[in-house]
Amino acid sequence: MVPVVPDPDHSKASIRTHEHTEGPTVLVFGIKPERFVDSEGRIDAFLQAPTQDQTETLVEAVRSGAQAGGHVLAIVPQWLKGDTLLRLQMVESALDDETLTIHETPLPPLAAAVLASLASALAPHLPSRGVLVSLLGDIEAELHVFTWLGSVSGLSTPAASLSQHLASLTPGSAFGVSSYPEPTVHRIGREAPGVPLPRIDRRARLAVSDHGGDGSWVAAVNRALGDLEVRQVAPTPNGPSWWGTGKLVESVAYPVDVEALAHELVNAADPWTCRWCRELIARSPCPMCGHRGRPPRRPALTPAQPSAPAEQPDQHGART
Repeated sequence: MVPVVPDPDHSKASIRTHEHTEGPTVLVFGIKPERFVDSEGRIDAFLQAPTQDQTETLVEAVRSGAQAGGHVLAIVPQWLKGDTLLRLQMVESALDDETLTIHETPLPPLAAAVLASLASALAPHLPSRGVLVSLLGDIEAELHVFTWLGSVSGLSTPAASLSQHLASLTPGSAFGVSSYPEPTVHRIGREAPGVPLPRIDRRARLAVSDHGGDGSWVAAVNRALGDLEVRQVAPTPNGPSWWGTGKLVESVAYPVDVEALAHELVNAADPWTCRWCRELIARSPCPMCGHRGRPPRRPALTPAQPSAPAEQPDQHGART
């Protein structure tokens, strides 16, 4: 298990975090935590799926995280091999004290690491842990993935076309994957970057993890995005296995103004209180207890109706 602790060089960010409500401990699997935002709380990690022999270590990790942050948010990649999800569910049942919430993410390795950082940094700015867990899907949607690949022969997600597989056999061929507007594979020609790119209007950074690929392509992507601040990190542990090649460069564009992002997400979600566990949440079923109750209906605001004029008696005494 690899803990990420506050960096003395980022003492200002750590002080800012403690000015707000304390966030949960984030526990990740198969990904290496990094300081992408600079205001993260505690993030613990199992770089590989925990084995049966590590069950006690996993239980202790959850207990320690809960003692430190009051709650543990476990982020498990859907692509991670092994029985991580099953073992976490067993720990959740064994503890039986609502200290653990599990979120499965479809994001590739570098993007999943960025998700963990954003979740940790956003937590102090959100009204409850239930709202944080509710919004994880929305936070995932804020991330834009751009990856250079030397081959697509082992790529499964997104799927490459037959012509791209054939082109992958040609020496010197290269491909770009963009998650915008949806994950697609593109063969890179002379005009870089050669993939669709979003317009980024908020303050953002570009995380880059190089596995010996063509970094100049990512630099071209960044120029087209508006020259975002780059956060270079070590090669991701499971990058080659997820992308199906050992020659690649992962990059992820992500927002860094967590306070503004939290305000925007909460306003859009309009949270409500779960009728079963009483946790403030923003989606159904409740991510904390599983209750499928609908959010309460809010009274519609209608303009006041003018009052009817009083009836006046006519000349014969009858009211009209």
